[in-house]
Amino acid sequence: MASSNLKDYLNEATADGKKLLESLKADIQIWNNELVEGKISATDLEFLIMAKKEEMEMEGLKQAGVAEIKIDQFKNGILKLIVKTLEGLT
Repeated sequence: MASSNLKDYLNEATADGKKLLESLKADIQIWNNELVEGKISATDLEFLIMAKKEEMEMEGLKQAGVAEIKIDQFKNGILKLIVKTLEGLT
């Protein structure tokens, strides 16, 4: 995703993406278990994951001067990929 959307900032995007995934790891595990157990729906899962967008910081991309709209598009792409991946596991 970083190479196609932010190819001029690949190192920063990759580092920020990894930090994002690490920060969401515990929540993703909990929500995935709840999805598998039927405690939440796929719609609930998507809402929970997408709600994390505002908490996410992309410091490397900001410091590199990437426009906020590009950063938001990158965050959305990562979160949607997480949702699709988790939905595919159930």
